[in-house]
Amino acid sequence: MRQKLNRILQIDQTSQNEARGSSEAPNSEIMIPKVVVRPNPFFTSITLDVTCVQGKHVIVRMFDEDDKIVKMFSWFLVKGINITNISEVEFLPTGVYSLDIVDLEGDILYSTNISKG
Repeated sequence: MRQKLNRILQIDQTSQNEARGSSEAPNSEIMIPKVVVRPNPFFTSITLDVTCVQGKHVIVRMFDEDDKIVKMFSWFLVKGINITNISEVEFLPTGVYSLDIVDLEGDILYSTNISKG
């Protein structure tokens, strides 16, 4: 269990840069075919609409330009459309943030950049 947690918390620069280059990691086409992150830029909250092909437990993590995790939560995605709201982001400084959806093995299923206005 500790090994899984360490892998989820680990910020792997190579994997992140590859995933951010196309806004989606290669294996996201299979598990998560569609993600809508809105609004962008955000001010007080962020809404995630995630379409998943089967039930899966994931971790959503958001980090700043210094790779410091500023938000992280566990989410069980059901088959179909899943919607959640990330609140309490109004106090974050203006800038660009990275948002990843990671499975319990630590593989990035989706990654994108969002801006705080």
